Amino acid sequence: AVAHNDWKLVERLTKAAALVLAGRVVQTGNGTYQVRSQTEPETTAYAVAGRTCTCQDAKNHDADEAPYYCKHSCAAVFCSKIAAQERGAPVQEYPHTQKEKHV
Repeated sequence: AVAHNDWKLVERLTKAAALVLAGRVVQTGNGTYQVRSQTEPETTAYAVAGRTCTCQDAKNHDADEAPYYCKHSCAAVFCSKIAAQERGAPVQEYPHTQKEKHV
């Protein structure tokens, strides 16, 4: 995100990490999560499945052609990756994050 100067994504990723570290993400089923609100954690939680989230930010981007991840869906992805790594499953690397191998 930084390499592409996508500062809004950087902000969402930072907030997602804060949600995870605060313990506001709970897996509720196979691939589904409940993520407590950052601003109203006692009263508001969002349902997340994949990149689909019930928050207003995600709803505002439903019609976007490019995939959009709100901070809640990013937090769920983080938790999913952490759980997979704890189980010993290989963590998928994305082409833009892989380093080139020089011979």
